[in-house]
Amino acid sequence: MTPPEKPPSSPGVDFTEPVAEPNTTPEAEAQARLEAETGSPQLLKVGFYLSMNRRMRGRRTPSRGDRYAILVVEDDADLAQLVIDIFMTAGFEVRWAANRAEINAELHRAGIDLVLLDIVLPDADGLQVLRRVREHPRLADLPVIMMTGKVAPEDVLAGLAAGADGYVTKPFKMSGLVNAVNVVLGIN
Repeated sequence: MTPPEKPPSSPGVDFTEPVAEPNTTPEAEAQARLEAETGSPQLLKVGFYLSMNRRMRGRRTPSRGDRYAILVVEDDADLAQLVIDIFMTAGFEVRWAANRAEINAELHRAGIDLVLLDIVLPDADGLQVLRRVREHPRLADLPVIMMTGKVAPEDVLAGLAAGADGYVTKPFKMSGLVNAVNVVLGIN
């Protein structure tokens, strides 16, 4: 019997490295702008917005069997712990990353079903991480919900244009965050 393969010591792709702004078509840019304009009032009203462009049809199957795995990318340890507690209580497996090294390590592990991603991190930019994820062949369709204090329409536009499935503003209602995750995964 051969021993299980060890993960590579160097992860390969650095998901935190800056990437050039993607070349988008005028139609895609116009659609993202329209979504941002539509989403901004919804953000103010209910605290989250889900991208119509990236909405899945039907339920996403958990990658590791019977439980969904969420990666929380958040540098505020207290907020991260609150989010972890809520989702673990709801039956999710939850992982946490707070810096570049942890983000890269977690994104190179298999079995993530959704990422809750802060934009402002101490040593990384969440939008750059999202762009790298969208370029990666294994992770391109991974649902990502931005979880941030950046609420201006241009911030929402940047998140949606980078490929976010949803946008949740801080401070948020936990019920709104849970609803956003459930909708993106097709649970409800």
